[in-house]
Amino acid sequence: MKHFFLAAFAALNFLFLPAVYSQADTSSEGIHPEKNYKLSEIVVSATRTPLNAMYAPSRVTRIDVAAMQKSGFDDMQSMLSFADGIFVKNYGTGQLATISLRGTAAEQTLFLFDGVNLNNIQNGQVDLFLVPVNNLSSIEISQGGSSALYGANAVGGVVNLESKISSNDHVRVDVGSGSYGNQIFGGEVSEGLGSARVDLIVQRQRGINDFDFTFNDGAKNFPMKFAGADYVEDMQSLKFAFPSSSSSTSFLIQNVSANRGTPYATSDSTLETTARETDKNTITVLKNIGHLGVFNYSASAGFIYSYLNYNDPSYATNDYYKTLSLQPSMQLSYFKEQFSIASGIDAELDRGKSDNMTGIKNRNRVGIFASGEYDVRKNVDLETRLFGALRYDDYSQFGNSLNPKLGINVKPLASFPVHLRANVGTSFRVPTFNDLYYRSQYYNGNPDLKPERATDYSLGGVVEYGDGQGPFYGDLNLDYYHIDIHDGIVYQTLPDFTGTEANLKRIVSKGVELSLNIKYESVFSLKGNHFFGKSSDVSIPGSPSYNKQLI
Repeated sequence: MKHFFLAAFAALNFLFLPAVYSQADTSSEGIHPEKNYKLSEIVVSATRTPLNAMYAPSRVTRIDVAAMQKSGFDDMQSMLSFADGIFVKNYGTGQLATISLRGTAAEQTLFLFDGVNLNNIQNGQVDLFLVPVNNLSSIEISQGGSSALYGANAVGGVVNLESKISSNDHVRVDVGSGSYGNQIFGGEVSEGLGSARVDLIVQRQRGINDFDFTFNDGAKNFPMKFAGADYVEDMQSLKFAFPSSSSSTSFLIQNVSANRGTPYATSDSTLETTARETDKNTITVLKNIGHLGVFNYSASAGFIYSYLNYNDPSYATNDYYKTLSLQPSMQLSYFKEQFSIASGIDAELDRGKSDNMTGIKNRNRVGIFASGEYDVRKNVDLETRLFGALRYDDYSQFGNSLNPKLGINVKPLASFPVHLRANVGTSFRVPTFNDLYYRSQYYNGNPDLKPERATDYSLGGVVEYGDGQGPFYGDLNLDYYHIDIHDGIVYQTLPDFTGTEANLKRIVSKGVELSLNIKYESVFSLKGNHFFGKSSDVSIPGSPSYNKQLI
């Protein structure tokens, strides 16, 4: 894949901003409109413990959701399109949207929401259209394999979504409209109830998405009207937070439902689109963080219910998929002057049912992990940090997987703010329920599939200007990555003209990522990035497809 993406924007955050946003800004964590200096961002996705992004062993990009909304980005697709090294595959407003991170497939990137795995167990993907941003505080993108920290599906990287809780009372109303009948209605209420805080967010989006166009069948032009792409999406989110001096407990429940037309590509002048998709996704997260003696701890339990129905009367198709996922986890962290460590255990109990599978399918997993950072500045002249992680996962279907990761971050010059970084590790992706169990007249899943395996490494660095005390801030990032995927799951045609999946493919994905960020106080920001990547099929030497670039 070759992809070039260059974007730049300027945002003037003065008093003429809508009052609704000004009110929300002052209630956001750490945002002060009168003086908003850029500081090196603190991230957690690279090591599972708080870390300055400048010191991470691999590239981590943090997106401030409120700041992006003020600059005109109002959905997950547009925000991720703006991030470095991400290619968003968007099939239109209100339609399916997925991502490719570092040239990998959508199911090879792990999405987390408050620590809960969002990847659908039926198809392995996350539909960005069904991921609202109004209840998020930040989005972290950790580039490169991270199965040593988070387990399966983190081959290309991890997208970590953090929900928000406002710090003071406010009411916000959102109303908007756009082309082709697109409309949005919603709002937020944040209130303090004694020592607790409550955030309620609701939103409805809808659109007609019709327009006139001309179709040419090779001999004649036909005036046509594009239709069947209308959509309605509803979101409700309720979060309670109970902070105290020694711990904090939160409970969140979010529901997203959508009904949308899913038109085909226009292939003739008589084609009428009748296909529709209905989605319902409910997620609940209960989390408690605090201290146990010298340790920090985090305990959580997440539950996801997902329903999808695809109905196309033209082809007598009416398929449904129901999935349930329960995900408890526990993590302990310890911080000392020169090192930090984190270890924990998590589990996942999955269940799926569909008219395209025989019976109810179950999958269980338990994972144990440990990670650490060691600052060796007292022992060597160079400012150096070493990182390591190791994780063991055991699946009821596939057996176990052990994945290590090592990294380093070095500041070679004391007087110049450049940091060099490198990391190497292994990752894996587990087959989806569709890969394993889907059945139709011409296709059968393969219950004997093995997980995909990957080895990756990256080399790069970052130069940073400004320490947050002056008006200017800037950083320049440059990284090279190399991902080697083997036992790749690929469709295989059988002698009886049916098909199935098999572990036959080997893919090498490599590329270069370059980004530049410049900011002057709260007045002006400029961002540009360039991404060159190539993913090649290296499965069978000498075959016609060997070393050929994949789409």
